[in-house]
Amino acid sequence: MRRLGMVHRRRLAGAVTLPLLFPGLALAAEAAAHEQPGIINLNITILIQAVNFLILIALLSRFLFKPLTQFLRQRADGIQKALREAQAAREAAGKAQEAYRAQIQATQRELAAIRDQAQREVEAERQRLLTASREAAQRLVAEARAEIEAETKRAKITLREEAVGLSLAAAERLLGRALTSEDQKRLAEQYIRDLGGTN
Repeated sequence: MRRLGMVHRRRLAGAVTLPLLFPGLALAAEAAAHEQPGIINLNITILIQAVNFLILIALLSRFLFKPLTQFLRQRADGIQKALREAQAAREAAGKAQEAYRAQIQATQRELAAIRDQAQREVEAERQRLLTASREAAQRLVAEARAEIEAETKRAKITLREEAVGLSLAAAERLLGRALTSEDQKRLAEQYIRDLGGTN
């Protein structure tokens, strides 16, 4: 209710001040009542309408066009700023992506180097184990051969001794007498020479 009263007061003040501000309006209305019809009537009304039009343009320029252009300029500046920030963010994202790609490639190269190093180490260990096992096998074969040769020599010596003993026993039986130690020695040497010649 109070607001409604204020609106009426403003309208009333506007109606009262309008004729005071523009006295030509009342005169124009009065002159229009006494005019004769014609194609172009040049009178005070056209002049007042032109002045009113210029005042309207001035008011619109001051209270509408300037704030509107200022608002549009600010909005364009804001859009330009947002576009620059978006471009900067895009460039930063591109740089971060490039750095990430470079880091991934470096990590992949490092992993490949580690894998190659591990394969080289495994191959070297395998070769070392093969060499060690071959050497151990050769050593075992050599030891076995040496042992076999030693056993063969011992067996030959044992066989010779047994053969000499059997030969002496057989010779004693054939001769019917006991052999002296000198005879036994001579026969043993003879037998050994014979065995050495057959081998």
